[in-house]
Amino acid sequence: MESILKIKPIFKEKLWGGTRLRDKYHFDIPSDITGEVWAVAAHPEGDCRIEGGKFDQQYLSDVYKENRNLFGHCSQDEFPLLVKIIDAHKDLSIQVHPNDEHARSLGLPHGKAEAWLILDTAEKGEVIVGHSCQTKAELAQVLYNPISYDWLHRFSVRPNQFYYLPGGTVHAVGAGTMVYEIEQNSNIAYRIYDYERLEGDAKRDLHLDKALHAITVPDLKQEAIPQRIITHTMTHTLFLRAPYFVVQKYEFDFKTTIDQNQMFMIIGFLTDGSINGIEAKAGDHFVALNTCETLTFCPGTTIITTHIPKNPV
Repeated sequence: MESILKIKPIFKEKLWGGTRLRDKYHFDIPSDITGEVWAVAAHPEGDCRIEGGKFDQQYLSDVYKENRNLFGHCSQDEFPLLVKIIDAHKDLSIQVHPNDEHARSLGLPHGKAEAWLILDTAEKGEVIVGHSCQTKAELAQVLYNPISYDWLHRFSVRPNQFYYLPGGTVHAVGAGTMVYEIEQNSNIAYRIYDYERLEGDAKRDLHLDKALHAITVPDLKQEAIPQRIITHTMTHTLFLRAPYFVVQKYEFDFKTTIDQNQMFMIIGFLTDGSINGIEAKAGDHFVALNTCETLTFCPGTTIITTHIPKNPV
């Protein structure tokens, strides 16, 4: 019986993309403006295939729908998570995603919360997370009459910082920053500002009316405080335990076996290594299924794991 799925990535070219997905992770990217790798995705705009084993070349969405027992009989109709690595060679647009409540009012199944682990950054890299507006009227004023953008909260970043962005959070990734992104399985976004960029002969659309309704006011402070445990074989960091996903990092100094007692678990390799005897390179991603009870990693391996709580929202 299958216990671990290796996932074949999908690449997305973006106006703001670059080459670090090739330079850092040796991905075979389609061009020098590759902005995203969808490392684990089962979305209409990007549905990863399985590599090897019983489900070789099948889409993750189909494997999930037709084998729910392997995913712990997860109650969600679609695969609930989307994992990306983002290379922001240039500034990303300032945007917002709706939360669940607002998304459902629009007839969508759910909103989009996300989390970031900063992988790499330029010397003066920054992100935008949140805003200072206290009322919708104040927000409308700065959205429709943008004299400046000092109402946005900007933060300098360095590798290994972690951010949690519930739906409704204004955000952007600054130029030179590389991000490991975990999110609800949605690709809906409302642009607020896009640096006057052209797509073809026209500026890319903004979505100010939709953004005004979607942005949470006043801003929610959702600080993620990592919890780190060091043992004789590894360093284990719990970055986030949220309603939609739990994100952890493991750095193994020696051969180590950990329990896999979740419905399923996504494992992303930040270094070369191995999982249950299967060789892996940095950037590789796997899904450990409900039938997989333990995971064994070789020395020198660093991974990010993501799973959904057993009683999700």
